[in-house]
Amino acid sequence: MVHLIDVSGFIYRAFYGLPRLIYKGQEVGALYGFCSAMQKITAMFPNSMFIAALDSGKKTFRNEIYHKYKATRKTMPDELAAQIPLIKEACDKFGFFKAEKLGFEADDIIATYAKKINEQRVNIISSDKDLMQLMNDRITIYDPMKRKYITNEYVIKKFGVPPDKILDVLSLMGDTSDNVPGVPGIGAKTASALINEYGSLDDLIKNIDSVPQSKRNDILKTEIDKAILSRNLIRLQDNLDLEYKFQVSEPKGLNEFLLYHGFKSLIKEAGHQKQFFDIGENLAQSGKNP
Repeated sequence: MVHLIDVSGFIYRAFYGLPRLIYKGQEVGALYGFCSAMQKITAMFPNSMFIAALDSGKKTFRNEIYHKYKATRKTMPDELAAQIPLIKEACDKFGFFKAEKLGFEADDIIATYAKKINEQRVNIISSDKDLMQLMNDRITIYDPMKRKYITNEYVIKKFGVPPDKILDVLSLMGDTSDNVPGVPGIGAKTASALINEYGSLDDLIKNIDSVPQSKRNDILKTEIDKAILSRNLIRLQDNLDLEYKFQVSEPKGLNEFLLYHGFKSLIKEAGHQKQFFDIGENLAQSGKNP
């Protein structure tokens, strides 16, 4: 089985969720949190291939489509930026296949591999809602925050539509976290109701004159271009030219890497995985030293 790891989700959560950690004068908090999480993930899914999907930078093709895309997000702190090369090295030590593409996001890399690897099942490891549009009978999503698989029932409860309609709903309602506009005044409930009634965004556009309530009809007619723009921003690119050859991920020099950075609590002993603790408990035991 192939597991696609959304690296950014892990490192940002580790950076902002853990106390400041310094070892030998270097910030290592995000690195520690990432390594701790990967120890748990690889223990859960043995004998698998792991692909670490990485963002290549802040600017992507989406910024060319819409210059305000993610404009409200803060720049990556220097303390985190300095740890990115270490996190990439950690991916190598875990035996992960790293993948990044200039001008594209990790989500696009994940979408491409999810489509490309059609000879076996694929599992996406992420809490990103945008990736739920990829779910089908062959592609699953494991949410590391909720510690469970995302089900169709969960998607329907959250968005009001099944996974294959999420893109249409998000296009109408927008996404404030990424500064995706959507149609003004159209929230989650209205968006899902419209898509359930008309079937898709394209069919809604074709039948826009039949939308009841004159105010909503007027808004859709005058602002529907924002839904089309939003769809172009939210839709994941799944045709990137990316290398792939199946190979089970095997750690290479991982214990030495962990020891070098002071992560003694993550070292394997006598060929067996040490008992894992919650990150907060682990830190409490070791003070501020990982």
